[in-house]
Amino acid sequence: MTRRQTALCALYALIAVAAFAGTAAQLKPYLALGLVQGTVHFWQDTLLNAASRFITVDIMFVFVVVWRWMLTEARRLKMGGYGWYLPASLLIAFSATLPVFMIHREIARSRLSTVEQEDTGLLGGVSVLLVCAVALGYTWRAAMLAS
Repeated sequence: MTRRQTALCALYALIAVAAFAGTAAQLKPYLALGLVQGTVHFWQDTLLNAASRFITVDIMFVFVVVWRWMLTEARRLKMGGYGWYLPASLLIAFSATLPVFMIHREIARSRLSTVEQEDTGLLGGVSVLLVCAVALGYTWRAAMLAS
């Protein structure tokens, strides 16, 4: 694996940890209800107001597109064990599972005879950092509100 791929994997790992911590922090009221009732109550709460409905619908359709891409990419790269990403996305958090898939993808890409270079360019890299900063800020605020 190249140094660039190793750094990318480290970034994906940090994103996965932050996403897991941020989503898990929101689950406290649901965990006390047990698995079934907590899950039912969680999904009922996604329908409470326009903002929660908007973001849930938005994420569901993003998930549909990204899931299809994940399947085709896993098959293209001959990645084993990719089937577990669907239940993990649904039962844990898609935001934590996708970066783990991306690590798996980088490992698979490193085994190719010629590694495709993906370059976002300077503006792309800055935009990724900006989006990451906004996501971390929002996650921190949400975690504080949940505690």
